[in-house]
Amino acid sequence: MKSRSSYFKVWAAALALVIVVGSCKDDDDLPAIDGYNSSDEVASSNLVAHWSFDDNNNEVKSSTAPANTYGTVSSTDGKIGKALLVDGGALVYPVISAINTVDALNNFSVSMWINIRNNKTTTHKGFTPLFGIVPESSDFWGNIYALAETQEYLPTSDTLKLKNYLSTTLPSGDQSGQDNIAFFNGDLAGSNENAQTGKWFLGAKDWVHYVMTWDATTHKFEIYANAVASGGYTNRGTTPVLKMQVPARAVFGTMAFTDVGFHGTRAADQPMGHYTIDDVRVFNAPLSAAEITALFNLGTAGR
Repeated sequence: MKSRSSYFKVWAAALALVIVVGSCKDDDDLPAIDGYNSSDEVASSNLVAHWSFDDNNNEVKSSTAPANTYGTVSSTDGKIGKALLVDGGALVYPVISAINTVDALNNFSVSMWINIRNNKTTTHKGFTPLFGIVPESSDFWGNIYALAETQEYLPTSDTLKLKNYLSTTLPSGDQSGQDNIAFFNGDLAGSNENAQTGKWFLGAKDWVHYVMTWDATTHKFEIYANAVASGGYTNRGTTPVLKMQVPARAVFGTMAFTDVGFHGTRAADQPMGHYTIDDVRVFNAPLSAAEITALFNLGTAGR
């Protein structure tokens, strides 16, 4: 006859086994969210670049490591695994072939999780550059940029002005710069297609899912903040598909300044970034609202 202590030992061992087996479950064992098991399944055929920041700072699909690191960047806990902490620093990558042709991103989306505060001070002013794809040219804005306008509000404010930008080469050879910003555009009236559009986004105190999409068929340059369309200047008239200037390099935490190796631009007149960023994805198509919602819900669940 077994003693109580023997029964207890057997029960404890069984419980430990359940805990171990349960902890080994991957995303495929969990209930689907919006029809997906993980963020990796969303628009996977259109994913051309991805930074997870889990094991290192390499771009995942090509295994491309940063060419240069400036200032202070480090690893920290993220929204999905680990994240990149940019503290007055920047990363600049060498050319990544999938995002380095004129027509690589005619239409596109960029998705990311960010945690950022406003920084209205004398030393940290202006834009906070999050992520860009930048050519060697005299244009420090580059082909694509994801940013935030953080100069207008104190760090204690919860209003966050996300901003996106693209510059496309027209048939004439001229550059056409287009942008959008997450705020309510109440200044325009009448027949203007952007009149009374956009939303004030209250997201400066937590992780935010930020998505920009460009669709040249509709000429819509969208900003989604936590899966809600929030841009005040979404309609970009007759702007055509994005024709990128190449060669172009991916960057985090900086504009295209000579200080970080972009020749022919200008010396830094804005500081490097101060934020945390995770799960940056570049797609060669505009994501649908349903796909953006899925990425938001999956990321919220840590997958």
